[in-house]
Amino acid sequence: MKLVIKCLMAITVILSFSTAAQADPFPNADPKVGKKRFDEAKCNACHVSLMGGDGNRIFTRPERKVKDAQALAKMVRFCVSQTGAGIFPEDIDHIAAYLNRDFYKFK
Repeated sequence: MKLVIKCLMAITVILSFSTAAQADPFPNADPKVGKKRFDEAKCNACHVSLMGGDGNRIFTRPERKVKDAQALAKMVRFCVSQTGAGIFPEDIDHIAAYLNRDFYKFK
């Protein structure tokens, strides 16, 4: 009986670690707010000019540069600094959360 309890405890610990590893990479951000800020700043207008039509293709193309959640937040900061989009620093994670939810799906 003690062995069964120890095994169950070990499984619980393992599952809690695997759940944490798959957690939302932007836990304090709101993708809905991010979408609103993305639209207000007209981010996709720049993407349309870069991609020659469908601006969302910048997120889904096979050769995309962003490979993880950290790189996504870094890219959003880069775009904001390069364009002067007027996005507040606290909105960076909101935008990254929106892009992750709708395009990237990083865990």
